[in-house]
Amino acid sequence: MSERLIMLDVPGVLYSSRSEARLGGIPDTGTLRDVRFFDPVALGFVRRLFGLAGARVVVSEAWRRGVPAAILQQLDLQVEGMTPDVPGGHAARIAAYFAHRPAPQAFAILTCDTASMQDPQYAHLLPHVVSVNPAEGLTPGNFKEALDMLGVACPSTLCLDTQPDARVEARLERLRRLAKEAPARFEVGTVAAPLLQAVPTLALPARRTEKLLAHA
Repeated sequence: MSERLIMLDVPGVLYSSRSEARLGGIPDTGTLRDVRFFDPVALGFVRRLFGLAGARVVVSEAWRRGVPAAILQQLDLQVEGMTPDVPGGHAARIAAYFAHRPAPQAFAILTCDTASMQDPQYAHLLPHVVSVNPAEGLTPGNFKEALDMLGVACPSTLCLDTQPDARVEARLERLRRLAKEAPARFEVGTVAAPLLQAVPTLALPARRTEKLLAHA
């Protein structure tokens, strides 16, 4: 297990009311066309988090199979594990995840489901919660708070603007074009290997990552 984890609650964090207004929808069709509705700004912040902190991501069980799994592969979020599908909201899923493995040295919970965190039995999770406003999605303030929870200082040279990450935006744009030019390839049950291979996997350049860590 990684020494640092990002417990990622996707709705309200990687897409929001603000990104819906900008992109024209939310990822709720159940097809690979959903990739066009993920917020490239929020995705860029998450990628910076695991690039700077060496953290890995944990998402819910719902992303394990089928089209959601294919989307997750395309978003390249460095996923290490999945929280079990249990009732009680994001807090209950995280508690169930850590019931079967030790909690890491540091972890940050990125979620807009703050209501489930108020249950007294999950009080131990509260110091790790980064409360995300679902109207805005992940913000520079959320990014800094999460980085602090992961035990890494924010480099003074890091520019936290709200412009889309260029590499993520290019990847999403490529997928948008594929969805428009060949929509049949994006239907449920037709996620083919050639489609997934059409967009190369993104990775943070090693030198860039080392440079950022050197400033941490």
